[in-house]
Amino acid sequence: MMRDARDEDFELAEIDNVVVIFTNARIDRDTVPFDLYCYDVRESEGFSGDPVTLEKVVSINHWGTILSKKPFPLEDDAYYPLKDGINYLGETCTMDEFMEMNPEDEMDVMF
Repeated sequence: MMRDARDEDFELAEIDNVVVIFTNARIDRDTVPFDLYCYDVRESEGFSGDPVTLEKVVSINHWGTILSKKPFPLEDDAYYPLKDGINYLGETCTMDEFMEMNPEDEMDVMF
């Protein structure tokens, strides 16, 4: 079941020095504003609990969904490898709160 991004509580996280918001849910892309980038996170085979790639859509081995203010360069227009995984920052926020954060606020969250 797809969830409305406007009603979701997300976890602040960081991927390769980019602050993102994460949820385990599948997000309905029609509920995401055009100025945010939405990616599904693929879990490795065998249910290891390790997120391995960001992709436009993940049908099998879906780990969650992230929203980002910056695009991630997808290799072969297919995936972005999560070499260092996802660094969860221990805070939650809504999509609207995330969109209102300015870069200085994001840096405060990371350090």
